[in-house]
Amino acid sequence: MSVNVPKRMRILLRLPNWLGDGVMASSLFYTLKHHYPNAHFILVGPTITCELFKKDEKIEAVFIDDTKKSFFRLLATYKLAQKIGRCDIAITLNNHFYSAFLLYATKTPVRIGFAQFFRSLFLSHAIAPAPKEYHQVEKYCFLFSQFLEKELDQKSVLPLKLAFNLPAHTPNTPKKIGFNPSASYGSAKRWPASYYAKAAAALLEKGHEIYFFGAKEDSIVSEEILKLIKGSLKNPLLFNNAYNLCGKTSIEELIERIAVLDLFITNDSGPMHVAASTQTPLIALFGPTDEKETRPYKAQKAIVLNHHLSCSPCKKRVCPLKNEKNHLCMRSITPLEVLKAAHTLLEKP
Repeated sequence: MSVNVPKRMRILLRLPNWLGDGVMASSLFYTLKHHYPNAHFILVGPTITCELFKKDEKIEAVFIDDTKKSFFRLLATYKLAQKIGRCDIAITLNNHFYSAFLLYATKTPVRIGFAQFFRSLFLSHAIAPAPKEYHQVEKYCFLFSQFLEKELDQKSVLPLKLAFNLPAHTPNTPKKIGFNPSASYGSAKRWPASYYAKAAAALLEKGHEIYFFGAKEDSIVSEEILKLIKGSLKNPLLFNNAYNLCGKTSIEELIERIAVLDLFITNDSGPMHVAASTQTPLIALFGPTDEKETRPYKAQKAIVLNHHLSCSPCKKRVCPLKNEKNHLCMRSITPLEVLKAAHTLLEKP
C-alpha cells in the first residue's frame, strides 16, 4: 500500500517488551529507515528496549510506557497517547490489546499490527499472523511487507544491528569469554549451574578470562557458579580471572562488553541476540524454546546446541516433568559438548 509521504514523516514504533525481542526488531527498524529516508521516529516501550535505539540520529522522541503499573490502564494509555500526538504511521510490535489502543488513541491514520487478541478494531491495517516457520525477526518484517502488499523475501531481511558506535573487535590475549547463565523467561531455559562451572573452570585452566553477564537478580546464580568454579580449580590463582558483571552494566555497557568478547556462551536470551547483532562468536544452548523462531539470526560465527528431544520445544517457563526427564533438554547438553564447540570457534580466524 502506498502512503502520501510528507517532507517530514513521523513514524511511531511501539517496541516489544523484552530485550531479545527488541534486538530482533532492529532489522525492521532499519528497513523502515531505508524505505522512508525522510522519516523521524517516535519510540514507545519499556526502558530496556528503547535504550537499544535512542541514540539513532532519526529518533525524534522516546516515551517510556509504564501504563502497566496504573490502576486504570486504559485511561493511562489514553493519556500517554495524547503526549505522543498524531503521527503519519504507527506500528506496534507488541501483541497486547493496549498497544493497539495506544496507536488508535494517537489519532494516527495508518495503524499497523498483528490481528489478534480482539484488537483489530483499533488497527487500520490488521495483519494476519506470519507463517509459523518464520524466525521472529522475519515475523516483524513480514508485518511491514504485508502492509506494502509485498511478499517477504527472507533472504533480503537485514541482519541485526544496534545504534551504537562499537569498537572494532580484535582478538584478545588472553581470550575473553562471556557467560550468560540467566534466562528471564524462566528456569526451563537455564543450563545447570554445575555445567556452567565445569565449562568455565576448564576455560580458566586454559588461561582465558571469563565474564558473567546478567541482571542484578542473576547475581545469585552467577555467585553459585563462581563458588563451584573456585572449589574445582587446580590453581586457585586462576580464579582472579573470573568476573561477575551481573547487575553492573547498563544496556549500552552490556552491548559494548559483549562486542569485544572472543566468545559468548549463553542460553536463549536477550544477550544472545545482542551477541548476534555484534557478530560476536557465540554458543547458544536451546531446549524448551523454538530454535527456528529465536536462533541467533544471521550470526556469522554461531553454534547452536540443541538435542531436539520429543518434548521440546515445550515453551514452558518451568519444566513440567517430575521424573528423570526433568529438564533433560538442557541437562543432556554436556560441558564437553560446549568445550568442543568453544574450541572450534576460538580457533576460527
